[in-house]
Amino acid sequence: MENKMLKEMPKGLMLPSNFGYLIEGGIPEGNNILLIGPPGNGKTIFCENMANEYMRNNIKFVYVTLDKTPEEVKNDFLKHGLDLSEGRYIDEMFFVDGYTWLIGKSNEKYHVDSLSNLTELQFRIARAALELPKPLLLIFDSISPLSLYNSESFVMKFLQLLFARIKEWKSLGIFVVQAGVHSQEFYNTLGYMVDGIFDMKINEEDGVIKRFFRVRNISSVAHETRWAPFTIGENRTITLLSEGGEKG
Repeated sequence: MENKMLKEMPKGLMLPSNFGYLIEGGIPEGNNILLIGPPGNGKTIFCENMANEYMRNNIKFVYVTLDKTPEEVKNDFLKHGLDLSEGRYIDEMFFVDGYTWLIGKSNEKYHVDSLSNLTELQFRIARAALELPKPLLLIFDSISPLSLYNSESFVMKFLQLLFARIKEWKSLGIFVVQAGVHSQEFYNTLGYMVDGIFDMKINEEDGVIKRFFRVRNISSVAHETRWAPFTIGENRTITLLSEGGEKG
């Protein structure tokens, strides 16, 4: 596998730092990407790395969290060196809280009181995004809990509208989905609706857990499709490795 990092920032929207060589020229604006993998594989950490990269390059983000509280996510960002509670980040990024309603009252400006009301969730996401300059990064982590409260067909209609808005905003949407918890029809339909799919997997070799990432497909740009191993550091930084186990 070619493993030369780009010397300059991609012309399109970027991946985490040393993932850039996987997609020639970066991710085109207006793309919606599925990030699929089993629990515990690093999908959320990948999203945090992307958001961190974007903030450092002055691109704002909306983070829709359905799997943990915004406070937990903010604590994770502290390990990346970003204190999102600082005043300078006010109005530069927003969380849409779709989790805290299960355990109490949310302190976030944008939140929902139930995941069974997808119209409300759509509205909160749109309102948050409209406050930020474009292009922006929208992270949706994850779409899987929506199926606990709504039919898969209704979830797909909700996502179809959100995908269209990402294109209208000329931004980038990363949509996390858990592997193995939905019907095959659901995965197939989502794959048809989006512009690209990133996969993650876990292998165990001699008692050692190894994580892998690949770009399964992405429209309109050249890209590397082989599985690439990656590691997660103590500060939650993802590092892509070469096939020989060296940093890319």
